[in-house]
Amino acid sequence: MKFHTLILEGDYKTEKNKPQFPVYTKEDYLRRKWIQNRLPLHNRSFFLCRMIEEELKGVEIDGSGKITVCAHQVRHLPENEKYICDHTFKISIYYLEQEEITAIDEANKDTEPMIMWEILRNALLDIARRNQCSKEVTEKIEKAFEGIANSHFFREERIDKLTKRNKNTGLTAHVYRVLSAEGEEWYVKIMDRKGNIHCQSTITEGTQYLDRLVDRLGTRLYAKAEWRGDTFAIFERFGKEVFSINVPT
Repeated sequence: MKFHTLILEGDYKTEKNKPQFPVYTKEDYLRRKWIQNRLPLHNRSFFLCRMIEEELKGVEIDGSGKITVCAHQVRHLPENEKYICDHTFKISIYYLEQEEITAIDEANKDTEPMIMWEILRNALLDIARRNQCSKEVTEKIEKAFEGIANSHFFREERIDKLTKRNKNTGLTAHVYRVLSAEGEEWYVKIMDRKGNIHCQSTITEGTQYLDRLVDRLGTRLYAKAEWRGDTFAIFERFGKEVFSINVPT
């Protein structure tokens, strides 16, 4: 099976008991405030995992569709194994070393994206090595991570399946998804035949981390879009309207 989902998961119990440390400078204060208010690791790493998924779409690494990288203090695998691939369910689990977990815990808001980038890169390359992947696969992994770093952890892409043209007015609604260290944002840009922007509106409520599983899944559920007269609407996969904008001609 080809790889399609990556998760970087923290230890819930450890994250819940957030460390307290003395504050001597403004920098110490800002760091402590960020640690106290930060969301779980799987939410903070969502944007990066999605970028990696997109870059490595169609690549077979270890036969698993889903790879979970665990930043857990205690491993829950037999004989304290670091990595296991379940060929029946097509999922893999890979545990980080303590120094990697510590590096994530001690990172601040500015350094965390690069630390997660390096840890996930090493994890996927190690999994590829353990499965004796070809040089072509390892080069694709290295190239994918290099591209993400060069983009400064920013990805904007047009979602073609949601981009629709109004046959009556000639206006086209272009739907975009933005991934960055700040989280995820979706927006629509209405353009005329000459490429002039008629109007623009956010679909999500600004750039944000996804703080619930339903939100994490929700951005994958934008399944259909259509024009109804002067109104452009987006629907989730069960047919419920989740966004609309009226665009008078």
